[in-house]
Amino acid sequence: MKNVILIIGDKHDPHVMEVVRKIDKEKYRVFYLNPLNGALGKVSFYYDPFRIEIENGNSSTTLQEIMAVWWRVKPDFSKFPENLEEVASKNFIQREWMLLLETLSFYLDHCFWVNHRKTDQLLRSKPFQLHQAQSFGFKIPRTIISNSYDAIEAHFSASREVLYKPLSYFVSPPKKILYANSVSVKELPSHKENISIAPCIFQTYVDKKYELRITVAGDQVFPVKIYSQENTNAMLDWRREQLDLRYETIILETAFEKKLLAFHQAMGLAYGAYDFIVEEDGAYTFLEVNPLGQWLWLETILKLDISGAVAKLLMKS
Repeated sequence: MKNVILIIGDKHDPHVMEVVRKIDKEKYRVFYLNPLNGALGKVSFYYDPFRIEIENGNSSTTLQEIMAVWWRVKPDFSKFPENLEEVASKNFIQREWMLLLETLSFYLDHCFWVNHRKTDQLLRSKPFQLHQAQSFGFKIPRTIISNSYDAIEAHFSASREVLYKPLSYFVSPPKKILYANSVSVKELPSHKENISIAPCIFQTYVDKKYELRITVAGDQVFPVKIYSQENTNAMLDWRREQLDLRYETIILETAFEKKLLAFHQAMGLAYGAYDFIVEEDGAYTFLEVNPLGQWLWLETILKLDISGAVAKLLMKS
């Protein structure tokens, strides 16, 4: 009987805990595999004959019983390695897990995924998603992604200020996080060496009336207005003051919501958290979609039921 929901991620992740709380335990069984903690869940590949089994405590399941998979693997910043040996060991353990789990995704291709690995991997790429959004007709900021200082300088020769954004994330203990930063075009030469080391995202600054975080789960849309311009520290990147901003639910224009849902479906997403700028004239500017975007703080503040929407996705599959 297909009634198993497999969650690949941390059992103690507050988002996971809230979604699992809303899953009907009488009809569905939940299994966990955590690549950041090998003691939680076990997976075994047998080859004589070939079969795959997953265990949790005294319970086990097979691929044939799994109906849905939620890929909720998030970086673990709770404990930083103390020395190079710990770094090497942690990296090795995570590589071993990821190689096995990526293989597992092939054998669970028949299941419903939030989100499917191919979709997740493509849309975690900001260069790819920006191109797809622009091709779909969404406005994006003037952008160049490059490690060529000459190309970046030429691209913004008529600008006074640009925004720098990383392609991924950078977190360093104790609480150093790399956010979007404003850079004067005149200051670019002083960053020439750093730019050449790794690709960077540079975009023109877009004046904001306010910002939107639009969470989409299946065909359910949860749009939230972010008053980021009320807080000086949040004007460039609202995540700097995420817990100290004013939020409110908002109704999207019908045409825009339909376009967003069409994009969501065309990209193959089951879940995504979208960030948009709303300009003074009402124009929408696409910034990004995060296939693993957080939502729980908005759910708490605004009494939304995004967790319930994710749970319904997993159960209805």
